[in-house]
Order: sequence, then structure tokens, then C-alpha cells
Amino acid sequence: MVDLLQVQSHLSYLGDVCGTPTNYLDREPPPGTPARYARVRHAVAIYDARPIVSELSLDRQGLVLVDDPEGVVTDFRDPRAIAAAYYPAVERLLLRVTGAGKVLLFDHTHRSSSLAARAADGTDTAVDEVHNDYTARSGPERAADMLDRLAPQENAAALLRRRFAIFNVWRPTNGAVEQKPLTICDMQTMEPADFVDAELKWPHRTGYVCAVRYRPSHRWYYFPRQDTREVAVFKCFDSAPPNRARFGAHTSFDDPTSPPAARPRESIEVRALAFF
Repeated sequence: MVDLLQVQSHLSYLGDVCGTPTNYLDREPPPGTPARYARVRHAVAIYDARPIVSELSLDRQGLVLVDDPEGVVTDFRDPRAIAAAYYPAVERLLLRVTGAGKVLLFDHTHRSSSLAARAADGTDTAVDEVHNDYTARSGPERAADMLDRLAPQENAAALLRRRFAIFNVWRPTNGAVEQKPLTICDMQTMEPADFVDAELKWPHRTGYVCAVRYRPSHRWYYFPRQDTREVAVFKCFDSAPPNRARFGAHTSFDDPTSPPAARPRESIEVRALAFF
């Protein structure tokens, strides 16, 4: 194994909870219930994965880094540019790197490390908690819902009987990342027991994600100073993974090498279904 450079940081994992871990968002929790489930911080080593980029695989570690200048648009905040240029570029990228026969992009999120709460324009915070975006139940439900909504002409039942996966396509939008970079856990170092179904409760809906328990064997990677030309693609759900790693985990983290006047990180992440 290549001797990789590393930084030391602390990541927030699931703490001690009773019942289903639940976050209440934009609404008051029941009396006597905390608004956020408990977390605990653990010191971890986070490895610079640039020297092993050619060895990374979506079917092994669950992540890759791709040079993708084609996907750089003039204004990532322009909905017309996102629809007309960025989404088609991401679709072509995913078809190439996943080997899937069909890709369906279904949403995206802008994030900024300068925010403490979601902004009025929908820009969200850089999430500072180890998590996975889907559960064993919500992954297939999301796939079925998006097929019905965005591709009603498709035979959804036939597609869902075959292998499908959900990927996150993550790109910085304001230059090389100086603050709050993304770190992704090597799926090979995770166990099914690490993932705990959790709920995100908004006033009018409930989301289902996985909180993650700490395990000393977790191996964390990042790509220092990831630039706008570079895209991190990582797996969030796999219906029948070749390596039996169904879920991944990711979070932002405090990079001890960030300069004192680090520029806030701006990013866009696109979520997509891939059918094999």
C-alpha cells in the first residue's frame, strides 16, 4: 500500500440515542425531545487520496475523482445553465465512469461553508456529520418515485428488478477548496452494523437517512484543494453491490492545513440514479 500523507481531524458520529435518531428541521420537537440527535466527536486520520486516484473504484472503495472540464459552467447559480449544460455533462460523466446503461439525474444542492443555516435561496450548509443519504428502504423508494415522476415512459418495475445505484456527484464551484473539504469513507472498511436508520422531520415531510456509528477501522479519504474542474463521484446506495458494500459515508471536516483567511467553500452536488 502506498504510504499516503494524512491530516488529523475530528468527525461527528452518531452518539448514544434511544430509539430512532431524529432531527427536527424548521419545526419544534415534541416536549422534552432534543431538536437534534446526539453526536460524538472522534479523532481520525484523513488520507490524501491523490496518489492512488488511479486505483480507486466505485465498486471497491465507493469513490472516484474525475477530471471533468466539460462540466464547468459560467454560472453554477443559473438554473438555465444547470438544466441546459451541467445536467447533460453530469449524465455523460456518470455513464462513462459507472458503466451503467441508463442514468437519471433527479436533484442538486448548493452548499456553502460560510452558512450556519440554510439560506433563503436554498443554499445549504456544509454538513458536519458522518452520514449516508439513503437507507435500505428509502433508496428503492426514492428510485421508484423518481422513475414515476421523471421517466413515466420507462418500465419502472423492470428497471428496479435489475441492479441500480444512487450516486452523488460533488464539485467545488468557486475554485480550489480551502475550507471544509469533503471526506469520504472507504466502503471496504465499513460494516452493515455501522449504519443506523435515522429520520429528518420537516413540517410537511419526513426524510430517511443513515446515521453512522464510529468504528476504528474506518479509512477516510479526501482530495486536497479539489478544484472546479474536478468531480468527486461517490456511491450512496447500491441494490446489489458486487463487493457487498451497499452504503457509503461522507462529511465535511475541519482541515488543519487550511490557511488562516481561507475562502469559504462553495459546492454543488447532483444526485443521480444509475441502472445496470
